[in-house]
Amino acid sequence: MFWNCPDCHGALAASGEEVACEGCGRRYPVVAGLPDLRVDAPAWIDFGRDRDRALLVDDLIGREGLEAGILDVFRRSRRFEEPKAQFRLRQVLAGIGKCEAQLDGWLAPLLAEPVFELGVGPGQLVAAAARRGIAVHGIDVSLEWLVVAKHWARSLGVEPNLAGGMAERLPLADGRVGLLVSMDVIEHVGDQGRYAAEVGRVLRPGGRFALVTPNRFSLSPEPHVGVWGVGWLPRRLQAGWVRLASGRDYAYNRLLGTGELRRLFAREAGIAPRISFPPIAEEEIALFGRRKAQAARLYNAVAGSRLAAPLMPFAGAYYRAVGTKPGTAGP
Repeated sequence: MFWNCPDCHGALAASGEEVACEGCGRRYPVVAGLPDLRVDAPAWIDFGRDRDRALLVDDLIGREGLEAGILDVFRRSRRFEEPKAQFRLRQVLAGIGKCEAQLDGWLAPLLAEPVFELGVGPGQLVAAAARRGIAVHGIDVSLEWLVVAKHWARSLGVEPNLAGGMAERLPLADGRVGLLVSMDVIEHVGDQGRYAAEVGRVLRPGGRFALVTPNRFSLSPEPHVGVWGVGWLPRRLQAGWVRLASGRDYAYNRLLGTGELRRLFAREAGIAPRISFPPIAEEEIALFGRRKAQAARLYNAVAGSRLAAPLMPFAGAYYRAVGTKPGTAGP
């Protein structure tokens, strides 16, 4: 089995409707065919309800197809109104093209077996990799989304290796991963220091991580709540401002500036990441309204200029970070 116990990192073995650790003896349930290796740690999701939802979505996709399952997540779990649920469905489906472009672009020179995705979500990267014959192993804190990812990969003829898991307690042995990819995840993790330390632990010497995250100091509205100026406020004031401006909760949203992220990985993992500010993908722009699309293309034109580079940490919408674990990989 690819996975290890998130507690002691011992080997896991299948045992009926569970998997059991051969080291500490802890047992973990299997839900909708997926091992649930999450541990008791703070999270934005209720694990019990999520297990129930995973079974319901698994059955729904089996009867009505992938799109029905994705819409059900947005309608019932995220409680979106129908227009927003339909928009997010289109966004998810378009994400496979975006991920294919990334696999052929900035991720191509980083690819090294095994590839592990921290934060699979509905599975766009797993599906895009499947189209190219690349095996991606992955975890997510949401079993509900992992069920969608499982069916999406299977529809492309690939049996994925997925498990429920926590970023702060990865179910992997030390030095196991050649490339760790994590898209739009670190900003939602309860303990970002533990996240960085775990990335460093599971990478093999010479292994690399590639993450994408919104920029705390972007001049655009905070992408999760649509409120201006959140990142420029002190941490202690952010949740109150979001609540005042939008009536929304801001728990498990903590955007990082580039300096914060560099310091975090240097301190917790001994890794010095390289930062870049990419353009907004055309697959995303195609889903925008006319004015927003025009603004996005203007942003791309400005962000790509050499003169803008020094200003991007204080204005860029999002950034990529790539880091290499010190040392040399063995034979």
